[in-house]
Amino acid sequence: MKNLRSIFLSNIYFLAGFILFFLTGLSYLLLTSKSASFLFLSSFHTHELNKFFIVYTNVGDGLFSIAAVVLLLLLRRFNIAWQVLAAYAISGLLAQLLKNLIYSPRPKEYFKMKEHIYLIDGITNTGSSSFPSGHTASIFALVTMLAFFGKDKKLCALYLVPAILVGYSRIYLAQHFLLDVLSGSLIGVLTAFFVYYVFTYKFKGLKKNSHVKLADH
Repeated sequence: MKNLRSIFLSNIYFLAGFILFFLTGLSYLLLTSKSASFLFLSSFHTHELNKFFIVYTNVGDGLFSIAAVVLLLLLRRFNIAWQVLAAYAISGLLAQLLKNLIYSPRPKEYFKMKEHIYLIDGITNTGSSSFPSGHTASIFALVTMLAFFGKDKKLCALYLVPAILVGYSRIYLAQHFLLDVLSGSLIGVLTAFFVYYVFTYKFKGLKKNSHVKLADH
């Protein structure tokens, strides 16, 4: 418990920012509804924003996280690289597991015969795997891990901005609902927290114990 508290306090700016984002989104969702929140948040379309979010949403793609891992390995930041990879893999598995367990059609299917929604040409909007948002889970796992290793903890809180934009892009492109994005963000942050805790305190403890045993022999 002490170690968990230590991680939280040393990353208070980032985690407090995330909690504020999550609670704000959750409060808005509870005050409106799944459909009303989507219709409002996806109503700000322009040609320029369409082009931006079509490209920017790929920041939450798994390939982006893998590219980050490769870059960290090239920079010989091995400890961060393995933790980023572990957080990405676990958050991805959790997201896919929930997608397969919970029936949740994407907005296009959900609003079929109910309400007209804005759809962008060339964007796939089919399927019954809306909950949770895998893109959001991946990017939040990545930025959380980077924030944990960052030196300027106040500045690390800004890592939330690109992650939140990825989450919003999923709503903007009619791929997900606000609930999917909030759930994905929580999966990403909690997964990164868990991975960092295990690597920092559990693995190091195992290494120390193994060294002690070798010294005794």
